[in-house]
Amino acid sequence: MGMRAPILAVLLFIGAAVNAQNTIWSHAVGNWRNGPVVYITPLIETTEAFTTPQLIERYRKEFPVLKDVMDLDVLRFGTPEEGDASRTTLKAKYGVRKLEVVMLEPSAPDAE
Repeated sequence: MGMRAPILAVLLFIGAAVNAQNTIWSHAVGNWRNGPVVYITPLIETTEAFTTPQLIERYRKEFPVLKDVMDLDVLRFGTPEEGDASRTTLKAKYGVRKLEVVMLEPSAPDAE
């Protein structure tokens, strides 16, 4: 019995980590509270294993315009279609509030 508990705990941890690796899609929204310019990133493919702070760091790195944005929120989706629908809806919502909306484009791969 003495060795069973630690082995079981390791197996449960590995099982939980494997289950957290499902592919998801995400986008970020910057300055979403009051603008004056709301930034909406394109979708990125990621996994459930990434935390919000990790994704925020990625967004700030890939989109330098977000570097100093205080209100940066990350949204997650099960399918790319859900993510695209969210981007479209948010753009319309902020437009109704008379805020400028910038739909950011994916960054170009570095030239090698």
